[in-house]
Amino acid sequence: MLRNLIIISFIWAVIILIVSGLPGESLPNPGVFWFPHLDKFVHMGLYFPLAFFLIAEFALSKNTFLKKFGIIVTLMIVFLYGGSIELAQEHLFVDRSAEWGDLLSDIIGGSLGISFYYLIGRRLFRR
Repeated sequence: MLRNLIIISFIWAVIILIVSGLPGESLPNPGVFWFPHLDKFVHMGLYFPLAFFLIAEFALSKNTFLKKFGIIVTLMIVFLYGGSIELAQEHLFVDRSAEWGDLLSDIIGGSLGISFYYLIGRRLFRR
């Protein structure tokens, strides 16, 4: 059954794609809020909610495979989606480039989203 969480995950994935596809010169200048590797924290912040809503959907699913392997499936989705966007930034998007560090930040953000669900979020979604 398709629930709101999977729809929220899809909408968030579209937002990630749009933000990642913006030309480099159109990205806002953080000004005084800039610090080294700020973009890595942005990547983590983008993939945190994606993983959080995906793992919540999988954990609440009636599908025993998703219940059992939801963490692995979520991490695979984050890895494949983040990797695909990095490739698109390198080859399709204007004034963007791919970085291994960005993909690693995507995976860290996804892992934090999963952890947050199991530490805190699971209580919010109890039936």
